[in-house]
Amino acid sequence: MTTRLYAHASTAAAVLLTIAACYAAAIDAGRPAFGSLYMAVFFTWRARVCHTQARHERAVEQRLKRLTDRPEPVEPPSPCCSFWRHSDGEVHGPDCTRPTAARTTLTPEEEAAFAVLEAAFHRAGGAA
Repeated sequence: MTTRLYAHASTAAAVLLTIAACYAAAIDAGRPAFGSLYMAVFFTWRARVCHTQARHERAVEQRLKRLTDRPEPVEPPSPCCSFWRHSDGEVHGPDCTRPTAARTTLTPEEEAAFAVLEAAFHRAGGAA
């Protein structure tokens, strides 16, 4: 049985025991009236606990369903050049495979400075 069925069964038992306690009090049977009333209070408490648990289970179920309805996570783009791997995508080299519109365009002065730096790294001694 599910928690929801236990909650409904406990509610029904609480209602029936309350009716039994009222009937026992009407015919002047004190002990059965108190016993039925005590059990009705117990089943009322149990019904409340089961209803709360059933609502919690339903909320968790709905959350899990919403999580599985989402599309697959998007893979990050593959590195387009060696500069991209080491500069967090900020700087791109001349052999970059990214589309031209996505690259940063350099002014002629910046291109000349870049060529000087590139030449310094390709020399035997490296950058000095």
